[in-house]
Amino acid sequence: MMQKDDNKKYVAFVCTGNTCRSPMAQAIFNSLADTERVEAESFGISTETGLPVSENSVLACRELGLDLSEARSTAVTDVELEKYDRFYCMSPSHARVLFAYFGVPSEKLAVMNVSDPYGGDLEVYRACRDEIYNSVKEIIKEYEA
Repeated sequence: MMQKDDNKKYVAFVCTGNTCRSPMAQAIFNSLADTERVEAESFGISTETGLPVSENSVLACRELGLDLSEARSTAVTDVELEKYDRFYCMSPSHARVLFAYFGVPSEKLAVMNVSDPYGGDLEVYRACRDEIYNSVKEIIKEYEA
């Protein structure tokens, strides 16, 4: 885990298994953002650390020139939650878990409402990726001021 730089902001993308949505969001965010100022990481609410990202997530992001082939899941219990300035949750249930069980203040939580592509074909993952991409473009504006 990197040491927190006071001038730099860290955001987290959160989903269930950290093998589909949140790794895609992390990669897309970091490819678009000024990572000297703000950097994204990701983790899952219900996963174990070290699982590979889903094949369709890797393929969908490769089409944008992003390589997720070496990315691995991270469990919420293996993360220093205090590090993050904001948590972008894929669904309201992820935000509820962070608030209720991990004490993350509600003002640090945002919900993206991106449905889980898990088990879907590549087309489903592409649609998910594009939805995430469009959301992330809006999120980044908050850090460009």
